[in-house]
Amino acid sequence: MRLSLSLFALLTLGSLTWGDDTLLESSLEELLDMSTELKAEVGSRSGAQNFLTSRAPVDIITQEQIRQSGHLTLSNVLRYAVAGFNAPNTSVADGSDHIRAFTLRGMSPDQVLVLIDGKRLHTSSLLHVNGTIGRGASGVDLETIPLSAIERIEILRDGAAAQYGSDAISGVINIILKGYANPNSASLHTGIRTRGDGKEVMADGFYSHALPYEGFVNLTLQALAQEQTQRAGLDSATTPPRVTTHAGLPDVGAVMTTLNLQLPQSQSLTYYANAIASYRSSSASAFYRADNNLSLLFEDGFLPLIHASIIDFSTTVGVRGETPEGYLWDISNVIGYNTLHYNSTNTMNYDLNTTSPKSFYLGALGFLQNTLNADLKKEFGTLDTALGAEYRWENYTIGAGDSASYTGSGAQGFAGYRAENATSQNRHSIALYSDLIAQLTEKLSLEGALRYEYFTDFGSTLNAKLSSSIQPIDGMTLRASASNGFRAPSLSQSSYSHTSTFGGAVQGTFTPSHAVAQSLGAVALRPENSLHATLGSVYQFSGELSLMADYFYTYVADRIMLSNELGATTAEQNSTFATYGVSKARFFTNAVDTQTQGVDIKLDFMRKLDQNALWGIAVWYHYNNNSVVAFNGANFNRTNSFEQIDRIENGQPKHHLKATHRYNLSAWQTTLHLNAYSSYAQVINDVQYTFAPSWTADMAIAYTLSSQLKLTLGGENIFDSYPSKWSVDSINRYYGANAIKPYSRYSPFGYSGAYYYLRALWEL
Repeated sequence: MRLSLSLFALLTLGSLTWGDDTLLESSLEELLDMSTELKAEVGSRSGAQNFLTSRAPVDIITQEQIRQSGHLTLSNVLRYAVAGFNAPNTSVADGSDHIRAFTLRGMSPDQVLVLIDGKRLHTSSLLHVNGTIGRGASGVDLETIPLSAIERIEILRDGAAAQYGSDAISGVINIILKGYANPNSASLHTGIRTRGDGKEVMADGFYSHALPYEGFVNLTLQALAQEQTQRAGLDSATTPPRVTTHAGLPDVGAVMTTLNLQLPQSQSLTYYANAIASYRSSSASAFYRADNNLSLLFEDGFLPLIHASIIDFSTTVGVRGETPEGYLWDISNVIGYNTLHYNSTNTMNYDLNTTSPKSFYLGALGFLQNTLNADLKKEFGTLDTALGAEYRWENYTIGAGDSASYTGSGAQGFAGYRAENATSQNRHSIALYSDLIAQLTEKLSLEGALRYEYFTDFGSTLNAKLSSSIQPIDGMTLRASASNGFRAPSLSQSSYSHTSTFGGAVQGTFTPSHAVAQSLGAVALRPENSLHATLGSVYQFSGELSLMADYFYTYVADRIMLSNELGATTAEQNSTFATYGVSKARFFTNAVDTQTQGVDIKLDFMRKLDQNALWGIAVWYHYNNNSVVAFNGANFNRTNSFEQIDRIENGQPKHHLKATHRYNLSAWQTTLHLNAYSSYAQVINDVQYTFAPSWTADMAIAYTLSSQLKLTLGGENIFDSYPSKWSVDSINRYYGANAIKPYSRYSPFGYSGAYYYLRALWEL
């Protein structure tokens, strides 16, 4: 069947033609053949599949598209390239200012699985516990992977727990590192916001050395410096009102490096390894503390600063080969580690009075994961089979801060982790899985997957998936899938605690096993269980035009959430609270059932105008609707958990439209990218405030000076768009159109305004 261009083909053509005159001289048919040769690895353990005829929707972001985006971090690239991907920038949200939460299809950050070259990547040690998108979840820290090391990104928009295990409820992001035959390169990027702040400088280098039998050693190094942006409003607590608090992007300094190694010993045996390491320092603030009788060390009040030091490391070692009988086997081990150390400066502990330090070590969070896999694949004519086993060990830790950081009321802005919060918890899991693909006819394929998994902390689960694709006529593919899935409670959700003293009584987050939490109805956490279905089609009208449309539905039972702060209301609760000196408590619980459904529609057009010009347009519309349909957890209902329920249902835009226009003429390449978002809402003091729809535009103009050098001048949000402000002047001192934070932290594109940059790329 003749394959035409979809979004990936259009983007691939862009990556093929930049600076390559020989490709501009190729015929459209030749370009189509080249663009459709690549296949996606994600979505099937039995082998790579063409994304146009795949049994589930898969999107591919190419290396050139990453460069064209102008963005310097992976979360921003995905927000630019993928409709339905959301990664808000927050401020005054403690750890969430330093490690961003991201969502796919409006679901939770911990319901997305991230892979590196098909191997599970560990999550971060941070648990988002403030009022941000992703509250109550631990997701992967996407800012640890240098963009210059990435060959492409594959996104499976389908449930895949039966194939990959826990977390793969809303989808899977598979990051493919650069492999064989990639050119050496270096780039320098510098940019600034229109208000003169938010300066960024990034330098990276990629080196590849070829080895026999298509082996290679690839090295990447990337360094990034980002200055903060400041968009805070006036603080009514000062006379006269003035800007006191930081609201905007944080100060960031980061160094990232990767190693990717493949050592073929023969055509039937290959050793491989990769390593990704990063260090990132980040500084943000809490709310300003006004001058009062308690702030004896600061004459005019003070702004507590919160500093995060994040170390992330992942390494994979493995060996794969083929037996004389044609069995493909692969044995690998992945170790991943993430740690977050907190410090604060320009603050004090009121209870220590004039003896208080002005800087504190607040403690540390850590997460360590080891995953061992053994896989076997074999083709039997029109039948592809895959079998595998997995062993995973996880460890989660909390380290206490300086005693001065938590004594009494603790350090202002962020009280340190107390000695009683310190913990080290671990668990094991074992999984067996299989995958079977039957090519029933030339145009009909059927896939089934089954996975059994046992966890030492909650027991076992069995998940299955069935998917199919058919080409009833030339130019049309119909596809469907149905599956059940699960997400194991994270160790952070079952083990996290952070308590402080206020007014002589303890309050904060308690583990579900703590007597205080259990007096309020807490029980051991159960896994989230899901049902998922997709139904879609691909239409290839001609060699220039194609259309993809997919409907999706996901039901999640026993979704884990963090409760509100609750007080004692019964005699038994009062007795327990008094025993532990507690006034209020919150905890994790299997709170609700949620339902998510929506559509993705993608229209792609490409035309070769003459021997030196290509013109392309891609449009992607995404709609999702998240709703809470049942309440299961203690003390959870629409009345006392209105803010949390509304965050799930209305905290993110339901409609998202992306449109990209590309035009290439000889050495010139231009890109115009539009984003449109529907309204969203945030609740403050049990009142819902709605924010208007918004849109942004990005543009880039690149010129290829030679076969080795290309310059790009670009802008993000070039019309300096800002989200709408709160609909009232002042809800309180902190939130309102004329308060400290005039914009919602839920804004899908932040609130730092336009950004312009210059980038130079050398390829050798």
